[in-house]
Amino acid sequence: MEIKCKASRRFLLKIDTDKFYKTIDDLLKTKVEVPITIEIPCKKCGMIEVYDIYKSHYVHKKSYKRQ
Repeated sequence: MEIKCKASRRFLLKIDTDKFYKTIDDLLKTKVEVPITIEIPCKKCGMIEVYDIYKSHYVHKKSYKRQ
């Protein structure tokens, strides 16, 4: 899954969610749909982008200025 900045649409990172959730499911022996929360700085717009990453999609939570 590729994640792009909400404001500038610039590529931020690529993450393999399938492997992560498969490992969690194998460890717990059950299906878990807990989001991974990440904060990524965007060099183009200068904001910190906060995302919740799920197995098949991601949700933009907020953006804030670097301090």
